[in-house]
Amino acid sequence: MSKETTGKKRSNKELKGIDRRRFLTGAGTVAAGVTVAAATVTSASSSVSKSASSEYDVIVIGGGFAGVAAARDSMENGYKTLIVEARNRMGGRTLKTDFEGTPVELGGFWIHHSQPFVWAEKERYGLEITETPGAMPDVMMMNSEGQLNTLTLEQIEEAIEGWHKLVAPGYEVLPRAWDLLFNRDAALKADSVNVAQQIEATDLTEFQKSYLKPLAATQVHGYAETMPYLELLRWNQCGGGSFTNLMDSVGRYYLQDGSDKLLNMMIEDGGPDIRLSAPIKAIEDKGSHVEVTTVRGEKLTASVVISTLPMNVLPSVSFLPPLPATVIDRGNERHAGSGFKMYAKVKGDVGNLLSVGTSTALTYVATCKQTRDYTILVGFGHDPQLLDMYDDDAVQAALRELVPDVQLLSTIAYDWNNDPYAKGTWCTYRQGWASKDYDAFSSESGRIFFASGDHGEGWRGFIDGAIGSGIRAAQRVNKLLGG
Repeated sequence: MSKETTGKKRSNKELKGIDRRRFLTGAGTVAAGVTVAAATVTSASSSVSKSASSEYDVIVIGGGFAGVAAARDSMENGYKTLIVEARNRMGGRTLKTDFEGTPVELGGFWIHHSQPFVWAEKERYGLEITETPGAMPDVMMMNSEGQLNTLTLEQIEEAIEGWHKLVAPGYEVLPRAWDLLFNRDAALKADSVNVAQQIEATDLTEFQKSYLKPLAATQVHGYAETMPYLELLRWNQCGGGSFTNLMDSVGRYYLQDGSDKLLNMMIEDGGPDIRLSAPIKAIEDKGSHVEVTTVRGEKLTASVVISTLPMNVLPSVSFLPPLPATVIDRGNERHAGSGFKMYAKVKGDVGNLLSVGTSTALTYVATCKQTRDYTILVGFGHDPQLLDMYDDDAVQAALRELVPDVQLLSTIAYDWNNDPYAKGTWCTYRQGWASKDYDAFSSESGRIFFASGDHGEGWRGFIDGAIGSGIRAAQRVNKLLGG
């Protein structure tokens, strides 16, 4: 299996020059174990009869959690529904795979009872959760300006106090966390400042600033300068308004049997038809119906279409009537989520730890699994240009900035930025977007509906936001079709 997917030891010379072509060559093998339970599953290369490719009530574009939720609910509302997915697997920006005997999630992962939609699904299907050890670490460390130190209890308390100072206006700005612009003037003021600026403007110690910058970089999955203060407040308010609750919400609990188990149960529950390996070229509202054209020229028709395409992918599809120019412009600009996530298997038991760093390639590293012989760490970085994830020597050096003397055995990662059907990681709006573009992001057109975890209220960018957007889109479709 290639280094793009498994990250086992190879020579540095062999690993240089990762690009989109190399990524696409190896990416498919990651998802080889994904299964799909559905009424009918076909691929674009197979022969499809007229009845299987036309005259649906609902066509859902995209097989991630937003698409699966929309399709399931549309089927339950009595509408013949087809999911059209560009990849050769379902799941969108969630992807569970095996890392040398340990299941890992290369995309969306953690859930929490503060996330109403995904938690309701977990309850609906009776799924169990488990915990990431590093979310409740025995040791916390921080690398500030090249100096790695273990934090004392007093320093941890100081760091948390700094967070609460930074987000103190949260309730005033966002009294309704699921209604971003409810207190419009305060929200737009917070949207005009980025997190790095707000950290400097807040009465914080230098230690608190050093701790909060990598935390913000991990949350935005980019530089703190690219995250509006409003987005940071949204995270905090959705997480219950406290540091402890927020950390639990975004990094502690996950589905014991993986995100794919929930996805497949939702598919089986609804039973929509599914077409894999079918990228979309155009979507046209013809008044009485919608016509979908694949890149191979195949025509699919339905009464309505629900598009769950990520915002960064929208410009690659032709819409008639055209989407608002600002939506295309922002998709081409891309949202701020452009970092990387990786897992590292290291020699021995390095302990249950959490470590953050400023001016380091990795901003966050935490323990996922401990054994006597090895430890699996999960790490996040804010800029892919700072670390070649496919160079083991570089990865080991980056890990040692946050974990002393660690010895790398192997790595695994998935490059969502080079994935043509993602073009980024989780969505964080850029500064000024809520002020200028928010209404356009939620606009709809005739028989074309939109559902994406990249837009909407609450836990935008999370599995929860995707499921919620899919459910709401199915409701709107039901109203149009007379349900």
